[in-house]
Amino acid sequence: MIRELFGAIKDFLKEYMSHRLFPLTIVFFILCGILIYRLFILQIVDGQEYLNNFTYKQERTVTVPASRGIIYDKNGKELAYNEISYSVTFGNSEQLESKAAELKMDEDELKNKIVHDTIQILERNGDQVIYSDFPISIDENGNLNFTIEGSALTRFRMEVYAVSKEEDLKEHANASAEDIFRYLRNNNDAKKNRNFDIDDSYSKEDALKIMAVRYSLWLNRFQQYVTVKIALNVSEESIAQISENKDELLGMDVQVDSTRVYTDAKYFANIIGYIGNISSDEMAEYNADLAEEDKYVSTDVVGKAGLEYVLENQLRGKKGSQNLFVDNMGRVLEVVSSSNATAGNDVYLSIDSDLTKFCYDALERELSGIILAHLSEGNSRGTEKNILIPINDVYFALFDNNTLSMDHIRSENASDNEQSFLGSFESSQSGVLSTVENELLNSDVAMKDLSEANQEYMEYVYEMLVKKKILDVTVIPDNDDTYVAYNTGQTIGLGAYLRYAINQNAINISNFELNSDYYDSEEIYNALVSNIITELKQDSEFDKLVIKYMIQSGVTSGRQICLMLYDQGVLSTEDEDYAPLESGQMSAYSFMYRKIQKIEITPAQLALDPCSGSVVVTDVKTGKVLALVSYPSYDNNRLTNTIDTDYYIKLNSDKTTPMFNRATQQRTAPGSTYKMLTTVAGVQEGVLGLNEAITTRGIFTEITPSPRCWIYPGSHGTIDIPKALEVSCNYFYYEVGYRLGLDGSGGFNEQNGLERLSKYATVFGLDRKSGVEVSETDPIVSNDSLVRSAIGQGKNSYTPVQLARYVNTIATRGDCYDLSLIGDIKDYEGTSVYDKEPVITSHPEISSALWDSIYSGMRRVVTDNTAATSLLNQMDVAVAGKTGTAQEDLTRANHALFVSFAPYEDPEITVTTVIPFGYSSGNAEELASMVYAYYFQPELLDNHTVSGNSVHTD
Repeated sequence: MIRELFGAIKDFLKEYMSHRLFPLTIVFFILCGILIYRLFILQIVDGQEYLNNFTYKQERTVTVPASRGIIYDKNGKELAYNEISYSVTFGNSEQLESKAAELKMDEDELKNKIVHDTIQILERNGDQVIYSDFPISIDENGNLNFTIEGSALTRFRMEVYAVSKEEDLKEHANASAEDIFRYLRNNNDAKKNRNFDIDDSYSKEDALKIMAVRYSLWLNRFQQYVTVKIALNVSEESIAQISENKDELLGMDVQVDSTRVYTDAKYFANIIGYIGNISSDEMAEYNADLAEEDKYVSTDVVGKAGLEYVLENQLRGKKGSQNLFVDNMGRVLEVVSSSNATAGNDVYLSIDSDLTKFCYDALERELSGIILAHLSEGNSRGTEKNILIPINDVYFALFDNNTLSMDHIRSENASDNEQSFLGSFESSQSGVLSTVENELLNSDVAMKDLSEANQEYMEYVYEMLVKKKILDVTVIPDNDDTYVAYNTGQTIGLGAYLRYAINQNAINISNFELNSDYYDSEEIYNALVSNIITELKQDSEFDKLVIKYMIQSGVTSGRQICLMLYDQGVLSTEDEDYAPLESGQMSAYSFMYRKIQKIEITPAQLALDPCSGSVVVTDVKTGKVLALVSYPSYDNNRLTNTIDTDYYIKLNSDKTTPMFNRATQQRTAPGSTYKMLTTVAGVQEGVLGLNEAITTRGIFTEITPSPRCWIYPGSHGTIDIPKALEVSCNYFYYEVGYRLGLDGSGGFNEQNGLERLSKYATVFGLDRKSGVEVSETDPIVSNDSLVRSAIGQGKNSYTPVQLARYVNTIATRGDCYDLSLIGDIKDYEGTSVYDKEPVITSHPEISSALWDSIYSGMRRVVTDNTAATSLLNQMDVAVAGKTGTAQEDLTRANHALFVSFAPYEDPEITVTTVIPFGYSSGNAEELASMVYAYYFQPELLDNHTVSGNSVHTD
């Protein structure tokens, strides 16, 4: 049996070995043997060594950022540059899932902990986390508010609820900040979409911080490898702590970065602007016309304002890229290929930085001088022609413009002086609230019969109800008897009006606490009053109103308020005035006078009239702007790279609106500075002889109501063009304006006259923007009241920079240049890429004799109608100019204007100064005189003092 089996096997092998597949079988077994041998070596013999040497590799393409171009002044001084810094970034770590499983935590829970721990490290070391991409803030009362509005808010809601069309928002179209916060935090309904599952153990404030960081990362959800910056320019302490805990803070990294830095920020902020993280709207706009490799991503920064915004395409560099391999910790193992980044173009401005800084400081000194010249130790507000500033207004202004903080007064660090003030305040507030409640519930006193304080309290309540949309003003028409009785005649009280509003369904009761679904009007009214009192208790603006009347009634003293300037660090206790004030040796009035005089308390901090102004200096021969100053200004370093939220909120609540560029955006009537234009119009249109003398009579009776000259009841007699400009005779120019409206038959056609006058507004460039590269408000050429328009009133309204082009055109004898802030633009190799030459947009044919007559009048404004002791008349260089005043509000001082050029014989520069509510145009002229002295004869400034009360007639 066995022998037969072996025989069979032997026969099979003989037959198979003779088969053609036999060699392949031998090869197959040999290869299997080799494979088994190699596996044995790899896994058994050398397994540990290979395991130790194993490296995880993944290929990635990363972008190399490009440096932003530098901004220089005309002399090559850096105004905006880049500084090496370190940023903290956050991204989606591949180890997060396994780490969460190891810690037996949810992935969201771990991510929130990582973010929270990192925020704590940064804040502990004084570093600021970027929250600006998330437009929800929390106030001191724990209420959540949006920091954006309009289309930006709609876009944010669409992003949160992941819809592409506004109509798809449906019930979320009006989602509040609180709604979105709950939705993103851990709302159960959100589970079907997404949320960040932020545990309730985190405070509301901490949850909002975590949410803001998580939201920034979520915006890049379709690019999981992209990280977001959560802190810029971080300290060495934060760098060390985050690096040391990198294994715990998965996804967090420290990267070399650059920070945008602005030199002498306040002087140039309104020109240069600032940069910030690109928004989704901006990214869509910029990327629309860009090639794929040039497109912006969500981590990029762009110019947000000023020249940083306008010249974004020039300043932005071209990114580079690297193809590389990284390990499982994100460390670079090998760079496969790369392309270098190219720096952005450098911009050279026409601005002279030293001149600009002088103009800004001189303007601040002039404003301080004007305030001091009109400061009153008593309570008198003077007359319409001589408005005074009571010292109590100065004390109140410290609170009203947030120079002094009620938050500090309420804090644990409050001084004994502040605690004493707080006690007085709380007592006064309680009394005021009781008065308001009593007036609303139990009093029928008409508004006109209330005390000044109670009237103001009631008016505040009314405005608050309108602002909060509790009172719908559109329901009750303007001609309604009750509306008229309250708003016009003030013959009824606020309580009576609100009761009437309830009956007219003009009160929104949705937020009131009512006891049932069935209620009468009295129950609604009681709930309304309760709501009013509750709102007033936590209303910081109403607190200021209480303080105002505390000051006026003597409940608190000027000395107590002045000492709080030291308590809150506004002033240093090291200064020489502290001890005399504290001991009572120096009065509060004297103290405040000295602080304003020394500009230790600035006009910007007080926000009283005047608190703002502008100066524009141009190069006559080219239209290049040498100085463009707007006061007050701001520190753009605190808004660039990442926004300092507290500072931004403070800026937006500042009553002086420091981010508003007055030089290019604030319009005023030009007043008498317009009279040179009217002169040209009269002569060119043939209604005024070049050498004609007009007999002036003080009051112009050809139209009704009859306008008066400033000298009325006197007159300037019989005068010609130079004399009319010198004395700024309104009657002379009323007559010229009237003549422009006369037709061939002697009839008066106002519209025809306005068209003739406006033709010369075009000639002098006043019908369009000036040409400067930053944001500018459109001018308004008057189309109403021809006679008044001829003296710069009517509806004429222009910005300082537009008046600067106007006087520059006069200084060139007719060459109307587009103004410009740009001197040159150079690429990274230093080659100029800017080929824009000065542009002359018009040049009217005006005789030399007419120009001579206008020049003579403008020169005589300085020589014959300005004090001989003024700087303008002490200089070796002759200046020609024209003053102007414009009245906007009978209860406030006039605007002050001065346009000018020098030297008189061969103009080199123009200076335009505008001081809103600056009292007299002489103050604007005094400011210009300091600019000319600095430019031509700086030694004259050594002992110069500002009067702030330079009277000039216009």
